[in-house]
Amino acid sequence: MLNLLSPLAAAVQQIEATSTAYELHGLARAGLIDLDATIITQAVFFFALLLLLPGLVYKPLLQRFDQREERTEGARTSAKAMRKQAREEVARYEAAVASQRKDALTERAETRARAQAQADAMVTTARAEAAERVAAGIAEQRKTAESARKALQADAGILASTIADKLTRA
Repeated sequence: MLNLLSPLAAAVQQIEATSTAYELHGLARAGLIDLDATIITQAVFFFALLLLLPGLVYKPLLQRFDQREERTEGARTSAKAMRKQAREEVARYEAAVASQRKDALTERAETRARAQAQADAMVTTARAEAAERVAAGIAEQRKTAESARKALQADAGILASTIADKLTRA
């Protein structure tokens, strides 16, 4: 069977070699451009596209690119302005908070000073009242003690005579 395939294989190889040689010969003869009637048609299409494409495609496309760039720049500018405004608002807010905090601390100190003054006045008044009561109590106790001494001195004579009588009788 190999004997039958060998002549067939040889024939296929010969046909392939011939077709390859024919193609190479055709390529060697052919130029880059075929000069025939189609070149005029190609030239007409080329110049038509050369005239139509800038107006129909390139200019609208470039306008879109420019519009996009303008929008992007506008958005960037707007974003910068918004950031600046936000920073100003934050600074204003922080300044207001600092001012309110300062005012609150001042008011707190004033309120504390007033409360301390009131407390000191109340303590002073209470001490004065307590000192007056103590002084009044001491004066009253002295009066009571003095009256008790006078009463005892008066009774001392009577008691001394009573004791002397009892002692003499006994």
